[in-house]
Amino acid sequence: MFHRRQASIAALLLATSLAAAPVASAQTAPAVSPVVVGPYGMPVQEWQGLSCLWGGVVGGAGVFYYSDVLTAAVAGSGLGNPLLLVPLVAAGFLGGCSVGTNAAPGLTWLYRHF
Repeated sequence: MFHRRQASIAALLLATSLAAAPVASAQTAPAVSPVVVGPYGMPVQEWQGLSCLWGGVVGGAGVFYYSDVLTAAVAGSGLGNPLLLVPLVAAGFLGGCSVGTNAAPGLTWLYRHF
């Protein structure tokens, strides 16, 4: 008798879950926002990524060019530690990435209007 009661409860739960399934699948899909187009027909997110890349490369190259002066300044002595070059170049890349991402759309706007 106990198994029969469990089977009927399971059948009842299955029937209610199947009856509710079409209601859940009849929901509408969320609205997709339009893609904002930036300079040169690229989406803004891709333009910011590209600007981050070139800004970071320029910033990292600038830090690498002045690495002897910067490592001596960070080390606090006349002898620079070459191991300080890696975090300095990484910091230069991050700084250049930030500047490139934020400044490139404005510079493009200035170039188009003047």
